[in-house]
Amino acid sequence: MRELELKNLLKIGDKEFLVSTISMNVRHSWFEGDNERKVYETMVFEMIDGEVLYDNPKFNERYNSMDEAIAEHGALLKNPKEFFIF
Repeated sequence: MRELELKNLLKIGDKEFLVSTISMNVRHSWFEGDNERKVYETMVFEMIDGEVLYDNPKFNERYNSMDEAIAEHGALLKNPKEFFIF
């Protein structure tokens, strides 16, 4: 299965955000085959003076397919007000 790593900076007024969508292995399940299973996650973090505030995500969502994760990443960049409060 392919890896996914999308990273974009998003400016809204005087605020900056890191929008990150990645693929990751499922590691918390005991079902057979889950070691090969991937999930996809999009997170948005505020940035202050170039520092990413990882401890307080503004948005966090997981997806079962890469196509869904990519589409949601793009939609978030185009319409951030629909996804999180800034």
